[in-house]
Amino acid sequence: MRRRLRPLVTSFVMGFTCGAPFLVVATLFQAWLKDGGVDITLIGLFALAKLPYSVKFLWAPALDYLAPFGERRRGFIFLSQLSLILGILYFSTINPKSIIEVSIAAIWVSFSSASQDIAVDAYRREDLSDEELPSGISAYMWGYRLGMVAVSGGGLILADIQGWPQVFRLAALCLLVGPLILLFSPEPKRGGEHPSSFLESVRAPILDFIRRDKALLLFAFVLLYRLGEQLIMSLNTVFFLEAGYSKTQIGLVVKGFGLTATLFGVFLGRLWIGRKGVGKSLWAFGWLQLGNIAALTALWYLPPNISYLAFFITLDHVIVGACGMVFATYLTAQTRIGYTATQYAILTSVMALPATILSSPAGWLVSVLGWPGFYLLGAVLVLPGLAILRALTRPGPGSAASPRAGPDAGNP
Repeated sequence: MRRRLRPLVTSFVMGFTCGAPFLVVATLFQAWLKDGGVDITLIGLFALAKLPYSVKFLWAPALDYLAPFGERRRGFIFLSQLSLILGILYFSTINPKSIIEVSIAAIWVSFSSASQDIAVDAYRREDLSDEELPSGISAYMWGYRLGMVAVSGGGLILADIQGWPQVFRLAALCLLVGPLILLFSPEPKRGGEHPSSFLESVRAPILDFIRRDKALLLFAFVLLYRLGEQLIMSLNTVFFLEAGYSKTQIGLVVKGFGLTATLFGVFLGRLWIGRKGVGKSLWAFGWLQLGNIAALTALWYLPPNISYLAFFITLDHVIVGACGMVFATYLTAQTRIGYTATQYAILTSVMALPATILSSPAGWLVSVLGWPGFYLLGAVLVLPGLAILRALTRPGPGSAASPRAGPDAGNP
């Protein structure tokens, strides 16, 4: 493959192998347990199996320090993919009512998938040049979404036709594209400094963050930029149901328009970065995020009509896709070559923190504010992130206008 094409193909395939196993645990696993007659209370408890995704920063330093088979990035990607394939195959051999075996398999797959995410994120940052970074992240996100759809949609359909053991075997087979792409994807040459010890691999990435100008602003921005979106997403489906739409209508619109709209949004985000830079793109899609959240309240006042639902869900997925792509580019560019695994894991964990915290009080907020008030609160919560972005994008070290933010970051 030519140099310019190969990194994009690698990013796309690695995105697919990261997206597919995430929904094995989040979607297929739950449906498999339900069909197996497992009590709903236990199924709910198994949600804890996804915990490794939230705390992956705890073992990320090991992926910066160790080098299996002599290669830090490719070595860990191969090991995590092999572990994933074996773990998913193990699902096909056990009874869903064997709680101990199921627990071991769920944690095994979740830990392997989270480890693959760490290694792939680091590989992508070091494999792509600054100019290739937006396109590479866009390709990764396209692959990730398609991997999720292949597993969630295709897996559930196949379960009715072939049964669950065959579903898990085919899911494992799909993941073989991961080791295959490694044959054409060399170890990144931009490996940066290799930590001299494991302690150094833990300490150096954190000290690098702390010593930056505007370090506190950076973490506050990562925490708050998508706060409003994360709040409303925690109860989006319930909102659509209470606005008068059926589960079938929601499913048809989300499946029919959601993926296409999200992929278009990712493309739009990439296009905007190319023309305006990362800083201006964060600013533009931040305001669009606010407008989108506020606009969704219209569904509460409009009579139920699938055309209205399709319009607002399509708009939502386009903006969320674009905003996610731009934000991912910014986060990736904040990492230092050599400590990419640890720093990106820390940033994404900080980013995901509001979603975990807000899932509990969201229902109470709806009971107090009502649905229109809840969505307007979500829109207002976008403003603190935009205020911090304004401070970050002022020229100077540590700003979004600095080289760390990627090509042509610029001011908003």
